Amino acid sequence: MEKYYQSLLQYIHQNPLLKKIIIYICQYFPYITFGLYPCILIYLFFVNKDLLLITIIKPLSAFLFVTIFRKIINRKRPYESMKIDPLIKHKKGESFPSRHAVSAMIIALVCFGINIYLGIFALVIALLICISRIMAGVHYISDVFVSIIIAFMIYMI
Repeated sequence: MEKYYQSLLQYIHQNPLLKKIIIYICQYFPYITFGLYPCILIYLFFVNKDLLLITIIKPLSAFLFVTIFRKIINRKRPYESMKIDPLIKHKKGESFPSRHAVSAMIIALVCFGINIYLGIFALVIALLICISRIMAGVHYISDVFVSIIIAFMIYMI
């Protein structure tokens, strides 16, 4: 796994444009998702109050579950346990599962219940966030993969 991250990050560091794109996605795309969410809630408040409660409960449940679970597990981040130079600096520990990934994915899933085009847009943003977290060296593939599964499970409940 260490060789994978070393070669991936070495390739990214050698390509300045790719590096800038990944850093930009990591830093700014979560704002798209988390800006979209309150807009959805406001929209549902006026248009469909029945859907509003579920649209609040599911993302909140996913966020709280992952926040507590990752504190219990407290897995080191890839740059803490391997000799790699991450693209962005992040706090130590609490890598598993990715809170960015689960939040973006559960918000994308609730968007599908409102509008298919909004859902597709949010899903593309969520997938870019997930991929960028791995490519930046702040999460393992398993952190993101499990986050996506958790988002789907909570959404389906």
